[in-house]
Amino acid sequence: MSVPERAVPTWRENFVGLLLVLLGGLFITSLTWIVRSVADDIHPLQAGFMRYGFGTLLLLPMVLRLQKSDFEPKLVAGHFLRGFVHAFSVLLWFYAVTKISLADLTALSFTSPVFVTLGAFIFLAEKFSYRRLGGIIFAFIGAVVVLRPGIEAISIGAIAILVASPFQAASSLLGKHLVRYTSIYAMVFYLSLFVTLVSLVPTMFVWSTPSLHTCAMTFAAAVMATLAHFCWSKSFQIADLSFTQPGYYFTLLWAVAIGYFIYGEVPDIWSGAGAAIIIASTAYIAARERQAARRAAEGT
Repeated sequence: MSVPERAVPTWRENFVGLLLVLLGGLFITSLTWIVRSVADDIHPLQAGFMRYGFGTLLLLPMVLRLQKSDFEPKLVAGHFLRGFVHAFSVLLWFYAVTKISLADLTALSFTSPVFVTLGAFIFLAEKFSYRRLGGIIFAFIGAVVVLRPGIEAISIGAIAILVASPFQAASSLLGKHLVRYTSIYAMVFYLSLFVTLVSLVPTMFVWSTPSLHTCAMTFAAAVMATLAHFCWSKSFQIADLSFTQPGYYFTLLWAVAIGYFIYGEVPDIWSGAGAAIIIASTAYIAARERQAARRAAEGT
């Protein structure tokens, strides 16, 4: 299977990819309150399974849009591998949502983009940029500030997120690789299908009959999460992964807002300082990329 020629994304394509990441983050963060709202009825692992199960049903008509090449055994195997590692990340995330605050949950998940950026440089041969890497590092420092220095102990929920981060990074890298050979429809459908199948196994050990309210809520979660994956898959297709990664840090703002307005989780000075560092880092990267694009255009 030959590797298609990949043009270097323009600044505009990178910027649109960043906006898609931001929108996807908003959808994903919004479903955290759904997971918490059904926690008293079903186990978090079952909530994760139901979310992807409903998502797969929603995506079934998409099978008609798949191309012949999307059914090639090697590609299907690649999608299964991505779904397998993504399932671990998803189930750990659903478990952590019910154990720690949304701000801490989001901040700890920021370890994943660090793995993604390094992997993009090493395995995807994306152009190395000290500015991008510096922005990622400073954004990560902002996430650490949100957690506050001198934290007494790391909860089981925090450990779950830390373990999930490498799996999430691996899923992102596999997605960035697969999107060069397959359609967006296949990216989204196969991910939902294989995560559902993989997550079924642990769910069998904690299954309980859900209420109609729980079914409705997890269905809504499936809609939001499916939209998020469409945004992220399109971002994979048009933009450099290492450029769009800082956009994931903006989910901290969504998490703080939901935590405050719905759960009364009042952010402190450390949350504000960390968010400021994250926003400044992301804005700096975008500004420097735009300047570089202008200089390149003037030189042609």
